[in-house]
Amino acid sequence: MTAAYVFVQVAGSNLDPEKIHSALHAISGVKTVHVVAGPVDMILFVETPDQAGLTKAIMGIRGVSGVASTDTRIVFPI
Repeated sequence: MTAAYVFVQVAGSNLDPEKIHSALHAISGVKTVHVVAGPVDMILFVETPDQAGLTKAIMGIRGVSGVASTDTRIVFPI
């Protein structure tokens, strides 16, 4: 399993956060989507079978209308 936290910044002031939230949840591998206050707008937890799946999920996240940028932190198994 490959897991990561993805910090998402949203662009634009007239965007509907509920629509973005729903679109992100619909992406395969996205387990949780949290809207937060601070330097980022959303924090996602993504879990996929392998690195290729994680890449596909992140590209899907970046393709959602309103997503301006992402910052991915891969979880290392201990």
